[in-house]
Amino acid sequence: MLRSTLPVLLALATALPSAFATKTKARSLGDHVARLVSPGIRRIDKHLARIERKLPSLPALYNGPRGSRFGFHSETIANQDEPHHLQIDLGESRPLDAVVLVPVLLPTRGIEGEGYGFPLRFKIEVSDSAGSGFQPVADHTDSDYQNPGRYPIKFPAEGLSGRYVRVTSTKHLAAKEGFIWAMEEIMVLAGNYNIASSKPRSATSNQELFPNWSLQRVNDGISRLSHPHNTTPSPSNGFLSAPSESGQDPKWIVIDLGESLPVEEIRIIPTSSEDPEVVGGRGFPEALALELSNDPDFETTVWRTTKFRHPLGYPWNSAFVRPCNGESGRYIRVISNELFARGNLHSLAFAEIQAYLGGTNVALWRDVKVSDQTSRNDTDRWAPKYLVDGCSSTHRIIEIPDHIALIIERGILERERVQLLRRQEEEIEFALASVTTGAGTIGGVALFGWIWMIFRQRTVRLRDSEKLRKQIARDLHDDIGSNLAGIVLISEVGRSNQEASTEIRDDFREIHETAEHTSDAMRDIVWLIHAGDATTQDLFMKMRESVGLIVGNLETSIRSSPPSFKSRPIGLEARRHFFFAFKEALNNVRKHAQATTVEVLFELTPHQVTFEVADNGVGFESDKVDRSGHGLENFRRRADRVNGQCKIKSIPKQGTTVRFSAPLKYKNQ
Repeated sequence: MLRSTLPVLLALATALPSAFATKTKARSLGDHVARLVSPGIRRIDKHLARIERKLPSLPALYNGPRGSRFGFHSETIANQDEPHHLQIDLGESRPLDAVVLVPVLLPTRGIEGEGYGFPLRFKIEVSDSAGSGFQPVADHTDSDYQNPGRYPIKFPAEGLSGRYVRVTSTKHLAAKEGFIWAMEEIMVLAGNYNIASSKPRSATSNQELFPNWSLQRVNDGISRLSHPHNTTPSPSNGFLSAPSESGQDPKWIVIDLGESLPVEEIRIIPTSSEDPEVVGGRGFPEALALELSNDPDFETTVWRTTKFRHPLGYPWNSAFVRPCNGESGRYIRVISNELFARGNLHSLAFAEIQAYLGGTNVALWRDVKVSDQTSRNDTDRWAPKYLVDGCSSTHRIIEIPDHIALIIERGILERERVQLLRRQEEEIEFALASVTTGAGTIGGVALFGWIWMIFRQRTVRLRDSEKLRKQIARDLHDDIGSNLAGIVLISEVGRSNQEASTEIRDDFREIHETAEHTSDAMRDIVWLIHAGDATTQDLFMKMRESVGLIVGNLETSIRSSPPSFKSRPIGLEARRHFFFAFKEALNNVRKHAQATTVEVLFELTPHQVTFEVADNGVGFESDKVDRSGHGLENFRRRADRVNGQCKIKSIPKQGTTVRFSAPLKYKNQ
């Protein structure tokens, strides 16, 4: 026995000096030993490798900003087993293929936020009558249903038809002072259509806290599923108009279908390009109208939507869908004279426009005419023809059922990966314990036991630290966040009360602004605490979002160097000071610079991360400025805290440039 274990002990002794240099190396030492003695771990490795090779071919859920849109949430229910339902009226009896439930994801709650509020027991039914005659699509009322996490669940309904689709929760989730249930989105599939989108809905218990929670959210077509796509990269961004000085200048797009066709549905895919003119969704109009005509000049129309204004102004990465009820026309027009501002300029931009008939996009590669288009020299990915090329700004578009199937497959593989990793950890612990037990000598047991004890203690400390950080993030989000949201709503009502005096309304306005700013700051802190293993890509996405929130009224340009970079891990302390220094630079532009343009540069090297914020404002003289008022000393203090660098260059009447760098591997001492 001693001879058989001696090589392992010698390997451990040789590796010991560098074994605890980092968390990764400490784990690698244990992993290496375990793999030497356990063929089961090696089999798990092969299975995990197959999953890792498959995942890049499957589309991922959208994880960008969504305007704090979560979905449907019931009121607090006193009895856990008291049935409560949510019902969608399809308008007429329709044959169904499937019902898809999309669970709620609350990122700030960590793993507990995946599948938040999904009912423990439930059933799905369909009927031609609003109150009776329901036939079962799925019945999971006898035993608790496993929480699906963040991924959707599809329930086949082939052979069934009806006008009303009902989801009933028969056993709810425990919550403060009672029980609740929640759902991000409910989809009803028929062919290549989601026939439940934007249809009337009702619920026996509903909490309205718009925009976070609302009954209308449950089938508005906007969810983390995003628009239907695969992983094939898009060669284009879509269409971008010429900029106008006024948002009321009409912009229009006309698609010629070639012949008069009974169009069933029109879908508009918003651009998700990072082009400075449209970043953050600015190309999507505040309001638009859709028209169908057999006259290219649209002097007469066969169908027209009322002017549509989305509650959040932007459907994020989901499609904007409007049914046309089979009205026949040759020409489709999208028109708007309410455009979002980008500084003092206004543009119209879409990634794709689709017209569906019989489950097929009949607008694909048809002729397109526009009111005007961008004339910039660097816009080879923008053109009217790209509105009908079958691609969004990022990927090739596919049909809804195919997309959901791929997303569900990804969810299955990711859950399988989590289970395998858990099994792998258990196998490693068992293998290392077996090696220790079989060492055969007191010296072998002592040597390996000492190594394993240190390794295990570090692992436990890391897990406890991670658990505490997530608990703090949840407490901030749940308690302080909900209180701030209540203050915002109450103050909004107060400042809109025309019967109140001007002084009182001004007080409410000040309360509202303070609560909103505090809420934004709290969300940033929660993000920093929760995103313990965030990368530079996560950081840059959060910073891009801040640009739109803080200086979105100015003309902004956002660049990265290199344009496409490999994401790298960045420590919490460096990330915190880097992010808050960036927000401080943007706030200085907004408050003091009197600028019209802002240029933002992100730089990433193997060892450090850098941002540069440059404006064309009034500038200042360094020896005369009130440093505390402009926060200039804060920049240098933050740079010193992470062994970074900060350079501020300002010329009166020409503008200011702030350049801030932080090392990627800085650790708080």
